[in-house]
Amino acid sequence: MPFSRLNRKFRIVGLSVIVASLTAFLSAAPGGPSKENLRDRQAYQWIPAGSYLTGCLQEDTECYGLERHREKIVVANGFWIGRTEVTQAAYMRVMDADPSYYEGADLPADRIGWTDATTYCSRIGMRLPTESEWEYAAYGGTAELPEEPLASLAWYDSNSNDSTHPVTTKLPNDYGLWDMLGNVWEWVQDAGKESGEHILKGGSFYNTSRDVRVSGRLSAPPDLRHRDIGFRCASSVWPK
Repeated sequence: MPFSRLNRKFRIVGLSVIVASLTAFLSAAPGGPSKENLRDRQAYQWIPAGSYLTGCLQEDTECYGLERHREKIVVANGFWIGRTEVTQAAYMRVMDADPSYYEGADLPADRIGWTDATTYCSRIGMRLPTESEWEYAAYGGTAELPEEPLASLAWYDSNSNDSTHPVTTKLPNDYGLWDMLGNVWEWVQDAGKESGEHILKGGSFYNTSRDVRVSGRLSAPPDLRHRDIGFRCASSVWPK
């Protein structure tokens, strides 16, 4: 797509605004280092090795039976993961495509299939996170439900006005990651319930609070492209 068309489509968000926002959250990253991947101009956070308990938290009374069996998961190696969901500006830069239903450079890319997400991550020298990596990162180094109200962390049906919203507009978790809950569902590597399917995590702007949880998951075919489906990338080593 010509750059002039990209400018028209994203006229409400100038390049200077994007750069300023990126600089702000790169410098604000807690814990491990944060870096910008020059291939997509997105920020990535280092998550240290550790362990956590997967499955429904004991104090969570709204689990609906699709969660993984509760057990200790050891994340033996640290990894990099996107501080935000892949934005439309980044997706256009890497894929030269514009599949999203909603329009905005700093909105998460939506209507993304699993194969498309995998291709994007490969092109920037990364991959999709595993479900365990995703959950571990989403908890932000804690093993409890967040103390903040869900509305301060996530866009979901009660506050989204049935639309995605710009990344970094809610509070980040303690690893400095935004929208691990809500905004758009996120693909992970793991195989789903049926043959050929893959797992989606985190819930979306379209879902009720019951679906917007770290342990929650959906299983879907790789070519599913819905207006509430996006992704973020991860890597065990920094891409060269």
